[in-house]
Amino acid sequence: LFCGAGGTSTGAITAARRLGYTPRLTAVNHWPIAVSSHEANHPGSRHVCASVDSINPRHLFPDGKLDILWASPECTHHSRARGGKPMSDQSRASGHCVTRWAEALRPEVILVENVREFVEWGPIGSNGRPLSSMKGATFRAWIGMLESLGYRAEWRILCAADFGDPTTRERLFVQAVRGRRRITWPNPTHRQHQQVLDLFQSGLKPWRAAKDIIDWK
Repeated sequence: LFCGAGGTSTGAITAARRLGYTPRLTAVNHWPIAVSSHEANHPGSRHVCASVDSINPRHLFPDGKLDILWASPECTHHSRARGGKPMSDQSRASGHCVTRWAEALRPEVILVENVREFVEWGPIGSNGRPLSSMKGATFRAWIGMLESLGYRAEWRILCAADFGDPTTRERLFVQAVRGRRRITWPNPTHRQHQQVLDLFQSGLKPWRAAKDIIDWK
């Protein structure tokens, strides 16, 4: 849900194939440019250009079978990078699409990626800014909704540089699973140059620099 150019899809497909599965991907976004970009990178997948709110999940999956749901809900009205601009409750509410799809299809695994401020999701005051006294209240209720549907959920903020990417971008990742499945998290493969090595970091490589992957020609 809320597909972009398809980098996340590439990672998910690669991981599935390494485990011996042949994935069938459906990508959804209301923005034609996002869908056409994703289609260019994943031409063999099913693409739907429509508002996620307007779609009945069971129409896309009439047999009710969906193994993995990955969603990257709209983040601009959660991020601090927005500065002092007013925020929209409607845009922030796109995260509720995840619980709606979970209720309709009960996928075995749900993965959600967003800005780290997503954990602070709460009501907005009359000034268009989040109420500090209710910080995180909606996020906790959102997690509670997943749990009420039979999921166990965990979340972490991960830095891309710790896993070999030449960027220090941090993102929140949420995992929710049904049944007896275990939630596992990847172990860092890299560390910041200035960090003091300890027993647990002895095998880690230093962060990669952006200059190493730029074609200067």
